[in-house]
Amino acid sequence: MAILVCGLSHKTVPLPILEQLAFGPDALPKALAQLMDQDEIHEGVILSTCNRTEIYVSVHRFHPAVEAVRRFLSDVSGVGGDRIADGLYTHYDDAAARHLFNVASGTDSMVVGESEILGQVREAFQVAKDEGTAHRMLHQLFERALRVGKRARTETDISRHVLSLPQAAARTASELAGGLSGRTVVVVGAGRMGELAVRAARDNGADNIVIANRTVSKAEELAQRFDARAISIDELGPALVDASVVICVTSSPETVIDRAMLDRAGELVAIDIAVPRDIDPSARDLSTLELRDMEDLRAIVELGAERRRAELPKVQNIIETEVDDYCAWERSLALGPAIEELREWAERVRTAEVDRLSRNLDDDGRADLDRATRALVNKLLHEPMVRMRDLVRGKDGQVYLEAFQEIFGLDEA
Repeated sequence: MAILVCGLSHKTVPLPILEQLAFGPDALPKALAQLMDQDEIHEGVILSTCNRTEIYVSVHRFHPAVEAVRRFLSDVSGVGGDRIADGLYTHYDDAAARHLFNVASGTDSMVVGESEILGQVREAFQVAKDEGTAHRMLHQLFERALRVGKRARTETDISRHVLSLPQAAARTASELAGGLSGRTVVVVGAGRMGELAVRAARDNGADNIVIANRTVSKAEELAQRFDARAISIDELGPALVDASVVICVTSSPETVIDRAMLDRAGELVAIDIAVPRDIDPSARDLSTLELRDMEDLRAIVELGAERRRAELPKVQNIIETEVDDYCAWERSLALGPAIEELREWAERVRTAEVDRLSRNLDDDGRADLDRATRALVNKLLHEPMVRMRDLVRGKDGQVYLEAFQEIFGLDEA
């Protein structure tokens, strides 16, 4: 059994396609069930964020599994298989582990070292556990990924002064609006990204924040923590009329703010970092609107990445150490059945010899012979098996594992 990841990200496909492939939190359980319907898939975790949709699976065969994941993505999104194939990247086994560890560490993010991705990895893993789709292989992989992400942020400066998407949104809004102090800022969405956007707006000087959400109680809870005001999404239109800035971060599959609402709002700075987009892109040509989306934030977040890039070699050292450790654990899984098979072979040989030699012995004599030969076999096998476990976990472990299987004619399953 090996690990495979198939994914698409802001690096490989245009934003509109990535939007179609996004899975909101409510859609994940059903999507995982559909994923597990694929014959080639044994375990599955779906990681879907603003910048990526990645499918992590445990499989026996690489090519059939890739095709199964591609078919799954096409079926659930409606995007043609050819369009998915053009932007699909795949990583297998140790490369898959390395990729996830990079994702969890923030080295593969649009904003290097961003902290949000680690929480998103944790949430994706938790949903898979709740749905019963993450077992031994993926459980071990994601537990280690969370550890790697934490190590990267505590043992290096990769996340110091991080410019996340919400922070970039708030900073851009402040620049376009001539500062946020004294202006009304509307944040659409009260989830985790909404909280980050509110916090970032507050850090950039906003002192009059309105939080709009479909579930008003969630908006009220967030508003209470940040001394803001909560409204229903149905009140969004009038709120925009009084606002100077709106920052959208919902996970809604449909447009939240249409062109007509923006036309009535008048002068407005709008930052849309939702996937799918919350704001109707056709409104960009309104003379009263300054609209920015994730595509527009790429250059901004790049400016804040220089110092964090200097930390990448340190993070990569952590990642490589953890990848080696994970691969050693994975090889130990294959060694276990091989050792068991060898012990079964030795036991068959031993019992056959006991049967042959004990034909003229009484019960006590046979018991003594059985006990002595069992102890002898155990002693003969113990030290080589201990050494083999150590060797398999080492740098050249795969070589030793294959040699062990070949010498004793053991199955490589």
